Amino acid sequence: MAATATLIAQSTSQTYIIIPRDRLAYALKALAECNCFHPEPEQHAAGSEFSARIRHIKNELDTLEQRLREMLKVAESTGLGEEQAVSEQVLRLSKTTDMGLSRVIEQLTTAIQDIEKLVERLAQLKSPESELATLLAVLETYSFIDVDIEALKRGSYIRAKVYRVPTDRTQAFLRDLETVGAIAGLHVSGIETNMDTVVVAYPAWLEAEVGKTALRNRATPLEIPEDMPRIPSEALKKVRKELDELPVVLKRHLPKLREALAVIDAAKSLLSLLEATKLTQLVAVVSGYVAPEKEPVLRRTLESLGAGYVGVMATPSMEGHHGHGEEELPPSYFTIPSKLTPFASLLEMAGHPRPREFVPLALLAVTLPIVYGFMFPDLGHGLALLLAGYYLFYKKMGNRDLGRLVMIFGVAAMAVGFFAGEFFGPHPAVAGWLDAIWHGHPPLASPLHPFVKEMAAGGLHGGEELAEEAKLLIFHAIYVSLAIGSLLLALSSWISVANGALLRDKEVLAAGIGKSLVFTGILIAIVIGGMVGSGGTAIERAGSVLYDAGLTLTPQTALGTLVRLMVTVGLLVLLASPILFGHGSTGERIVNGVMEAFDVLLMAIGNTASFMRIMGLMLAHSGLMFGFTILAFIAGPVLGAIAYILGNLLVIGLEALVAYAHSLRLHFYEMFSKFYMDGGRPYSPVRMPELVKLEIEKR
Repeated sequence: MAATATLIAQSTSQTYIIIPRDRLAYALKALAECNCFHPEPEQHAAGSEFSARIRHIKNELDTLEQRLREMLKVAESTGLGEEQAVSEQVLRLSKTTDMGLSRVIEQLTTAIQDIEKLVERLAQLKSPESELATLLAVLETYSFIDVDIEALKRGSYIRAKVYRVPTDRTQAFLRDLETVGAIAGLHVSGIETNMDTVVVAYPAWLEAEVGKTALRNRATPLEIPEDMPRIPSEALKKVRKELDELPVVLKRHLPKLREALAVIDAAKSLLSLLEATKLTQLVAVVSGYVAPEKEPVLRRTLESLGAGYVGVMATPSMEGHHGHGEEELPPSYFTIPSKLTPFASLLEMAGHPRPREFVPLALLAVTLPIVYGFMFPDLGHGLALLLAGYYLFYKKMGNRDLGRLVMIFGVAAMAVGFFAGEFFGPHPAVAGWLDAIWHGHPPLASPLHPFVKEMAAGGLHGGEELAEEAKLLIFHAIYVSLAIGSLLLALSSWISVANGALLRDKEVLAAGIGKSLVFTGILIAIVIGGMVGSGGTAIERAGSVLYDAGLTLTPQTALGTLVRLMVTVGLLVLLASPILFGHGSTGERIVNGVMEAFDVLLMAIGNTASFMRIMGLMLAHSGLMFGFTILAFIAGPVLGAIAYILGNLLVIGLEALVAYAHSLRLHFYEMFSKFYMDGGRPYSPVRMPELVKLEIEKR
């Protein structure tokens, strides 16, 4: 059963729970705690007053959650994010329709207001662009002033201000001050870069004129906020003390932030149940889905509520898929074994499987590392990826899935690199021992391999022989790429046949058979033809079979005849499947059949050829390492070693990402397009946070 749930997406049963309206709170509490019920929002009730109220509460919760997460982000950026004890929270539900969630929002908002002020203050102190950080920098510059500068501004007859003036405007500012009758008592340069300091004394009645003069010359007065001491040196001491103490104060409040987030998660879970609830005068109906193995849990949950509850379960028909809208598909789920968790997030990028559809998670876990290894064949570089995945991602960053994924890719690169005879490139000084294992002829050697060996031997001699050997290795790389591609495409097509049978969809089944015949015919031509066809190399032998099957009037070989027959029958089946089992008018079905057959014919050519990118990246890797090898020979022992090490680091960082992107591309576009329909919805039963306990108010 576990293996089946991993390979095939399981369907869920639609469920309606009928509840006396005055007992709704008790029922929703039980549904939230059973971890078995997937609520389905009531679309037809979207315009009701009840639905509008729920949406309003949901928007308020989302806004509050965003504020909390922003506060946590600021705290974590300043080193305050370590784990701390969080106490259990109680979420009390009223018997009203909104379950008392409005009061929860009010309570949370009040509780975090003081914390929010602390976080904002900390963010301002830490951000070099904030006004408070700018003020701190100014106070540090003028901390030598030990008088109350604010008192000087409030004199009844004579006032004084300290202005910060751009150096290029200082003389103009002084002239304008003389014009209005103010006195520049002190003019100092060098306190700030590109700024001069001018102390201005003036009669109180010239306040407005002095202000206009300062504004005109971009002069800004030295001011201290009201909540700080009026003396710059004392204000600086207070800010520094606050900067030292604020993280400690905020750290004591961090558990409250996490507790509030847990309560919000619980409230949002209850809201999802309320969104799936339709109210009448006497009863409430909660609609949703439940997994077959969770049905006993749901039944026991309803039975624990006592009399007056009715649960109705109905498994929807899944005969075919074309006649159903996407929204009518029930949620689906599949199990993810612990060894496959690194690939689960990659599968999410391709979409969620429909009920009873084949889940390509296990397939992805096998084929993706293989393709990646052929694109990045280097034993040394793979070892570097393995160590980086373990120490950097798995241990230091704590990202276990990413670390394991990088480690798997590293092992794949090491395995193929062993057969390619490369260890940190083909340089004989580091990879010579590996080349010796294969007696100078690694089975997956790069076309540049013989040139590197000849260069290490003292120069490039025997150019024609080297070119001929390189040509044979290129042909071999092309053949390996096409063989891998044809095998994976044929496998994907046969999975499409299995999907049609699982979905009980005759059109999908027939189309899958047609695709399987076409791609299996190409597989036979390339793999078997590469062994028994005519020609000096495997690619030439496979090419002769493909030519005989596709470009001759009458095939001359039995293998060519078989391949042509399989491709022809496959295209005819593809043409007929929409006509016989499709939907729409006769004309639409005929057009769909022609387009389906033509599309598969193009894919048979284009998708198979697309796998030559394996060869392309393999050659790109060898080309880069060959270039750094030449540089190492030219630069000498010391500089050459440095250049070769830096080149390896560059290649590891660059090609590790490029090979990953192209490996995913071959899977998501070339392979999955043959069978994976996705378009499903994940089964997400309501789950309450562990730290939140639900209670029903007595009154």
